[in-house]
Amino acid sequence: MSDWFSTAVAMQREIVRAQKAQMDAARTLIDMSKDITELQRAGIAAGEANLRLWQRWSKLWGGG
Repeated sequence: MSDWFSTAVAMQREIVRAQKAQMDAARTLIDMSKDITELQRAGIAAGEANLRLWQRWSKLWGGG
């Protein structure tokens, strides 16, 4: 059986490991959110380009 100090040290190590895992998970989520933001920007740009295309097409055929 181990003494209380060894048990406390082992418990602190586990707490530190758990906190590190939380930080790693948070970092992953932040990195993913940056990718999602870029994807949203690309989607908005594509939608705006599509709108301009349809407006020009409509103008070409006398619709506006």
